[in-house]
Parts: sequence; structure tokens; C-alpha cells
Amino acid sequence: MKKLQLIPWSIALLFTLPLCAAPKQNNGGPDTPWYQVDLVVFRYLNNDSGEAWPPVSDHGSPAHVIRLNTHSPASDSSSPLFDITEPQNHPDIRRDAFIALPASDRILNSQVAALAKNRNYQLITHKAWRMPVSAESGKRPIEIRAAMSGQENLLLSGTISVSEDRFVHVDIDLWLNKLSPESLYSSLSGGKQNHEQKTSDALAAAQTGADNLVRMNDGSPPLRITDNFQIKQRRRIRNVKELQYIDSPEIGILLKLTPYERPGALVETGMIVSEKNS
Repeated sequence: MKKLQLIPWSIALLFTLPLCAAPKQNNGGPDTPWYQVDLVVFRYLNNDSGEAWPPVSDHGSPAHVIRLNTHSPASDSSSPLFDITEPQNHPDIRRDAFIALPASDRILNSQVAALAKNRNYQLITHKAWRMPVSAESGKRPIEIRAAMSGQENLLLSGTISVSEDRFVHVDIDLWLNKLSPESLYSSLSGGKQNHEQKTSDALAAAQTGADNLVRMNDGSPPLRITDNFQIKQRRRIRNVKELQYIDSPEIGILLKLTPYERPGALVETGMIVSEKNS
């Protein structure tokens, strides 16, 4: 190759190197093991344990929680060999951490289907994501929020963290909250408010204050937490191939950690080029 032909290559490489060297946030080091985390939280119906819920306790998520991102598929799928996406615009579901996986990529779908057929259980949420796991990853818990609306409004909130130091550890701190109309707000507004029409999505996105009020983003009357139940547990996972079952009087949790081989990325002129499966 002639010397003059090497000049454009050198310039392109000069601008590409900083992109290669800059690590993606929350994606861990090259030797950090990755796992797919599958989480199912369900409620026991017709619960005859007789255990009363404790008095309402103040609780909230730490300031440094990680919120799962929503996956948006790449817009360019015309090439049969490569999928080219701008790294700043869309998360890469195969390479990026903390992306809420679509149902097609979740592992516990059969367990969720079995729960749906059983009248003794009610599904609260089914989530899955991929992440690097190390001794430091336990310091950044993942926020879990989900809600159910209808005859009664329920809000699930809390965190889950996964870390690995000789063994994989999972720390779960979840609260199931019962919500009811705020009586003072209703009396001042001069009428009975209809809160049963709130969607679960709206409840899950609502802000929970230190006064135990759940405020909707649309400015509608708040809901008060009248009862809440906490499930808090630290579990050492000796065998990641096993499905973990965590029990409590009110809610149950299914948890599965699956080792995940994160594909490598080819970086070319500032664009992420990912090979598609044939």
C-alpha cells in the first residue's frame, strides 16, 4: 500500500480509538461475567395464613438505583448480515446492560403461564434483564416497580441487587403496598373520587413521597398507602442453573440467573456493527 493511501486510514483510526477506549456505562470490564436475571413476582390469593400486615412503614428507593431502560429495536434491518445502529440513540439489547427484555427473550415464560392458569395466584410482574456481575455490582441495586389496578390498587416497589464474590449473591428488598383514596383530599375536593380507573402503568410510574402518598403524574388525586408488606432476603446462589423460589405470607418470587455470553462488538468509524445470527 502506498504511503499516500495510508494517510486516510491513519486519520480514521485516530478518531476511532477514543470510541473504542471509552467503556460503556454499567457494562463492566472485559473479564466481568454477565448474567441474565429473570424475575417473577406473584401474589397469593385466598390467603388463609391469618397473618396481619404490620403498620405502614416509610420506605423508598436509594438515590443510586439503576432503572431498567426500555428496549427499542434498531430501525435498520435491511441488511441480512449486519445490524448497524447509532450507539447513542438506541440501546443494544444484546450488548448493553439493564435493558428490560421483551417477552420473547425471557426464560420464565412457562412458569408465568402456569401461574396465570392457577386461581390461587395473581401475577404482579415479570421482568428480565442482562448485566455484568462483580463484587462492586451489588452497590448499585436495580429498581423494581409494578402495579395492579382494579377493585383494589396495589403497588410493588423496591430493589434487587446481584453481586459475585466467590459465590453469587442476590439481595431482595421489595414492598407490596395497598393503596386507597386519600380521604382528606377527597373531602376538600367536594366529592368521591374514582380511583379504580387508574391503569397499572400509571400507578407504576407514580411518585411515592415520604408522606406515604402516591402522586400520579397527571395531577389527579393521590392515593395513600394504607398497608404494606416487606419481603427482604439475601440469598447465596450455589447453582445458577437452579430456579430460586422465595416465599413469604403475601407474595412469592421466582428468580433465575443464567450465565450470558455477551457478544463482542466491532467498532468502525464510530458506529457499532453487530453480526446477526444467520
